[in-house]
Amino acid sequence: MSTPTGSKSVFRLDINALRAVAVVGVILFHYKVPFFDGGFSGVDIFFVISGYLMTKIIISGLAKDTFSLADFYGRRVQRIIPALLFVVSILVAVTFFFYLPTEFTLIAENAVASVLFYSNMLYQKSNYFDASSDTNMFLHTWSLSVEWQFYLILPLVLMFFKRFFGKDKVKYLLLFIGSVAVIFVAATVLTWYKPTYSFYMLPTRSWEMLMGGIAFLAEDFVGRRGSRLLALIGYGVLAICMVGLTSEMKWPGIYTLVPVLATFMIILSNDNSLLFLKSSVIQFIGKISYSLYLWHWPVYVIAGYLGIVLTPLSVLGMISVSLIMAYISFRYIESIRFETSKRVLIATAFSAAVVFVLSTKSMNDVVFEKKTLEISGYSKIHKAEHDKQFNYACFITTINPDIDREKCLKIDENGRNFVLFGDSHSAHLSQSLREDFAKMNIKLVQASASGCLPVLRKDKKNRCTELIDYIYLDYLPKNAHKIDGVIISANWITCNSPKELVRDLHETIAYLEKLKIKVILIGQNETYTIPYASIAARENEYDYDASEQFSNRFLVPLSDTINNTLRRHFQSKYVDIYNISSIPKVSENNIPYMSDQNHFTKYGADLVAKKILSSREFADFLEARDDSVNRFTLTSRSE
Repeated sequence: MSTPTGSKSVFRLDINALRAVAVVGVILFHYKVPFFDGGFSGVDIFFVISGYLMTKIIISGLAKDTFSLADFYGRRVQRIIPALLFVVSILVAVTFFFYLPTEFTLIAENAVASVLFYSNMLYQKSNYFDASSDTNMFLHTWSLSVEWQFYLILPLVLMFFKRFFGKDKVKYLLLFIGSVAVIFVAATVLTWYKPTYSFYMLPTRSWEMLMGGIAFLAEDFVGRRGSRLLALIGYGVLAICMVGLTSEMKWPGIYTLVPVLATFMIILSNDNSLLFLKSSVIQFIGKISYSLYLWHWPVYVIAGYLGIVLTPLSVLGMISVSLIMAYISFRYIESIRFETSKRVLIATAFSAAVVFVLSTKSMNDVVFEKKTLEISGYSKIHKAEHDKQFNYACFITTINPDIDREKCLKIDENGRNFVLFGDSHSAHLSQSLREDFAKMNIKLVQASASGCLPVLRKDKKNRCTELIDYIYLDYLPKNAHKIDGVIISANWITCNSPKELVRDLHETIAYLEKLKIKVILIGQNETYTIPYASIAARENEYDYDASEQFSNRFLVPLSDTINNTLRRHFQSKYVDIYNISSIPKVSENNIPYMSDQNHFTKYGADLVAKKILSSREFADFLEARDDSVNRFTLTSRSE
């Protein structure tokens, strides 16, 4: 997130306008405004701006022999930290009183990472674009952490090379170009293997900021002729990026070059004569862009926590609140001028210490009832039970890269065998189904992989390909005569489109039927915008009379849509488990039926498994096929 530099150089309308474009793009993307799927590239615009401004300050100072490392760091501290501390302090203080302890400690933990600028390192194991990220109100500070780390390293590197380059800008330019080429290639490759690391970390993002440095270093070698056309092309490309890019693209990667080069072209052209650049609205948004960036995401997260559904009116309201808070922050916090950075650093250390203490212990327990705490604290209180339920030996996650095939996929040569295959939604039912199957003397083997739709498709996610291909193309064909059926379960809403999902499932079912293997689909369960444990806990805390109406505010509509679509298309091969009203949502022991936004607890899974087994569709599916009956007959006779 680019911030003002405090430089006395001529104010550039184009750079301030770029800030406005960047922050508006990010806000529209985060607020899920239609047609702005590429708004996340606004962060890349900020990166290039920061690289330009920081390189200009450092190399200009080195050329005049006036550069001071202490002064450089001091200016960064004074311009960046006060507004950040303002946001963190207000959010921590407010959420202390209405966020549940398990949620508040996570907020405090993330706040510490934000204040100390290592949030990108903390978040690198989670996908920025996942729905689960929508509850982290400090998620957006990852980019600020990347920039801060860049600020710390860049002056040291350039001071080192000054010994060899002196004041020769050409040598610096060649260094930057070479560095960008190497880092970009490395980042693009790494994105395929470690996408979340590559997305969040400085080593794979630094080339974008170095591109800004190239823009500064190339200024003396580029004439002004044609600069207006270059700028117009740049703005046009950025507009296309906002609507044309998607979060499905590998990022950073080859597509990242597009907004980066467009921003590079605009900065290099240095054309401030374009009429729209002088718009007071654009310049105002550009000036408050830092504070606006800091405030817009927490406003969105808190709105979601309160069950506010995204509508044109609610989005307009969130934007208005963000603008008001951003103006207050800009006017009364960012505008403060400090003689030294001492007070800011002391305030930072104090804030970090206080928030760290809050993150280590549930200090706001006293605000809530005991039953509320038991419901909301399910994941922490029942962690061992939760781990056993998901059967991680047979469940591939980011932590567990493979399954124990000998243990999980071993066939019972003398009995009936069913295969449970899918993503985490097969894993959360695995223990309950296995226990019920055992009572019927049926073997349930399992293969699950987080985030992997269990369908035959050529364009599968890279990390899912190996397991899916092994199950469908190797394991099932080899063992088809020993397998009585395949149970496919998934969080179907993760598909690219309902139409594509229906097509993929039809092809998958047809393939299995060619192998003479029966197949059944476990339906889409309801999903929530925030963890259901939090919803149920607040229903208890505030004694809502119409609890169903309250919890329904947090339901994801797409789940119902997908469920109805699949039920209509697959009928007898589909078990509908959506929002089963006969299931008590909280047990007598204060255990919610879901632990997070979409996964059942063991309590919930047990009840859902019984509903599955009692359904007509599943009863027909369990009927022994002819060759299975013959196998049992021959076995019993031989005994």
